[in-house]
Amino acid sequence: MELDQIFQAVEETQFLKQLSSREKLFLIGDSAPLEYIKKIFATYKELDNNYYYDLSTHQLNELDKNISETNKYQAIIVVSLEDETALLSAVKEQNDLSSELPVLRLFADVFINLLCRQPLLQTLSEQIKKPPISYAILTTPRSGSTYLCELLNSTKIAGNPSEHLRLAVQELSLYCNFNYLNLLNKLMTHRVSSNGVFGTKLISHFLFELQQTKFDFKQIFQSVDKFILLVRKDKVAQAVSLEIAQQTEVWHLHNNGEKTDYQSKLENIEINDALLDDVEQKYNFINKQEARLKKLLANNHIEPLTIVYEDILDDAELQINRILDFVAIAKPESEEIKIKSRIKRMPSNTSQEIIQQYQQYQQRKKAQYANK
Repeated sequence: MELDQIFQAVEETQFLKQLSSREKLFLIGDSAPLEYIKKIFATYKELDNNYYYDLSTHQLNELDKNISETNKYQAIIVVSLEDETALLSAVKEQNDLSSELPVLRLFADVFINLLCRQPLLQTLSEQIKKPPISYAILTTPRSGSTYLCELLNSTKIAGNPSEHLRLAVQELSLYCNFNYLNLLNKLMTHRVSSNGVFGTKLISHFLFELQQTKFDFKQIFQSVDKFILLVRKDKVAQAVSLEIAQQTEVWHLHNNGEKTDYQSKLENIEINDALLDDVEQKYNFINKQEARLKKLLANNHIEPLTIVYEDILDDAELQINRILDFVAIAKPESEEIKIKSRIKRMPSNTSQEIIQQYQQYQQRKKAQYANK
């Protein structure tokens, strides 16, 4: 895979932007990723006081000399898309390196720190601390999962459920030997609510891509205690929602001020047979993905709690309490649990028009098939 595509996937987390705010880093590794990082840093800072030790022009055995001849650095960061762990070991073998200077891998240490909301240049303990309660929400795209996660997060007792393992993790795991299971273990240690609960969300297509890597995929289902399957009854509306999100590049609305721009983007959507064909493909994709999720759970002997998106809309409090009871999260007796979400629903005249035309499109196709 192209280096640009890998880093673009990673940048959905604003990783390099965050790292660029740190001063005096000693980056060592392969030429191409070092040049890419240097170029990105230049867009965020006028003065770059980092050192880029390119292994295509420098030798590892000269590393001590280069560090001692320059200003004191905060950390050494090894950069390799192929095997940063092997490069880390080689760098650490340089005996004269200061023991106080942390030596970190760009992705397996610094990137994981970002996702775990820990100091970027910290060396995390390898010790795994399993939380007393953990759960994962499995679902397909545009099922209302972000809304559900915000409701759960607002209880303050259900962890911080979010989509931790998504595109950036997928690409790094597929192409850069990144161990997403190590990330999951670190998340379960650091991303818990005050009562020790960990929650996460796994979207089907990202999850199935992780299954293709060399790491033991089944460990996900051995590490997490309970699983929730979120489904949406109206699969046509879900497919239309996915189509509109991809065309407008607007996935969520958090306030009313965003609606004006969103509405103008909706007006640019042309409803034709090509669009309706895309909707049909997404409809089939969603159904197949949901079937695969159910099979995956069954193969791992897991009986999930099934939550229906439309039921959340009808009575969110009831569905949140079902989840809390299923996961066995103790509720505070002294105060009432209040749930809320900043996510605004996104129904529109455009989506309703697409749904109506799609149904007519399906009827035409059935009639054509019957007349053959």
